[in-house]
Amino acid sequence: MQAMKELHGVTRERFEREVMAGYEPVVMRGVVGDWQLVAQGRAGLEACLQYLMGFDQGEAVDAVLAKPEAVRAFSYRPGLDGFNFTRDKRPYAALFEQLWRYSHFPDPPSLAAQSALVSAALPGLERANALPLLDAGVAPRIWIGNRATVPAHFDDSHNIACVAAGRRRFTLLPPQCAPLLYLGPPDYAPTPAPMSVVPDLHRADPAQFPLLAEALAQAVVAELEPGDAIYIPPLWFHQVEALAPQLNILLNYWWRPAPAPGRRDDLHLATIRLAMLALRHLPDAEREGWRALFGHYVFGARGEALAHIPDGQRHMFGTLDAAQDEAIRKDVAAQLKR
Repeated sequence: MQAMKELHGVTRERFEREVMAGYEPVVMRGVVGDWQLVAQGRAGLEACLQYLMGFDQGEAVDAVLAKPEAVRAFSYRPGLDGFNFTRDKRPYAALFEQLWRYSHFPDPPSLAAQSALVSAALPGLERANALPLLDAGVAPRIWIGNRATVPAHFDDSHNIACVAAGRRRFTLLPPQCAPLLYLGPPDYAPTPAPMSVVPDLHRADPAQFPLLAEALAQAVVAELEPGDAIYIPPLWFHQVEALAPQLNILLNYWWRPAPAPGRRDDLHLATIRLAMLALRHLPDAEREGWRALFGHYVFGARGEALAHIPDGQRHMFGTLDAAQDEAIRKDVAAQLKR
C-alpha cells in the first residue's frame, strides 16, 4: 500500500485543473476547515449533536445497527445468507439519543444513519456548510454514526467526501482490482453497487482470501481529519472506516457531468447486469468472441476504425438525434419484453 496523493490550499480552479484532470484519488487537506459543523464537531459530542438538532425537522432517516464484533463492518454474514446488520427508519432525535447513550458503553454496537439527503433530512445545513469546489446544485448527503467500516465497493459517479467530525480512513483501489477483491453478487449487496464480501481488507485471513495481497499492493490509503476532503473517481473501489469511537460525520457529494445529447449516464450498472444475463452462460469460445465485439463497439471503434463510414452515416458510432435515440430505446425495450 502507498500513501494517497495530498494537496493543500485547493481552490475550485485548482480542483478542476489538477484533481479532476487525473483519474486518481486525491486528499484535499483543510478544504472545509471553516465549516460551522467542523467547529462544532471539535467542540465535542454534545455540542455537535445540539448543533445538528437545530436543523432537524423530524424527518425519518435510514439507519443501520450491527452488534459489536471483532471486525466492525456493515457486511455480509459469514455464509453470505444475509447481512450482519438490521435496518430501520428513525428520526435524528432518536438516533442522536442512542449515539449519546452508546458513547458511555465500553463496547457499543455500531450505529449509523447513511446517505441521507441533507436538504430533506437537515434542511439548511448544506447552506451553512457549503463546499466551494462544486456548484450549489450538487446536493450533499450526510453519514452520521460511531465506529464502523463500510467494506470495499464502488460508485459510478464522481465523489467528494468531506470529514466534518471524527476521523476516517480511506483505502482505495483501481477498478482493475475487481477480480482480486472477492466481490459479492451485483444483485445482492447492501450497497447499490457490488461490494466485497471481505469485511475489512486490513484484517482479512490471507488463507481465506489469498488474492487480496495483490490488490493491496495497488491500494492507496489516507486518514482524514475534520476539515479534510477526498476526491474519489468513478469506479474506484473504496473501503471507508469511521474511526472515532463516539461520533463520525461525513458529507459527500456525488455528481456526473451532463451527458452528451442522446446519451444516458444512469445505465452503467444495468448494462453489466443485462450483459451477465445474456452472455455468462455461453461457451468460453463464444464469450471470447463477444469480448472482442464489445471491445470494438463499446470501447474501440474510433479514428481509423471508422474511416470507412461517412460522417453523416455513423448512427450509434456518432451523435444520435432524438428520433434515432428513441428508436433504439424502443427496440431494446421490445426485445427485453419477449
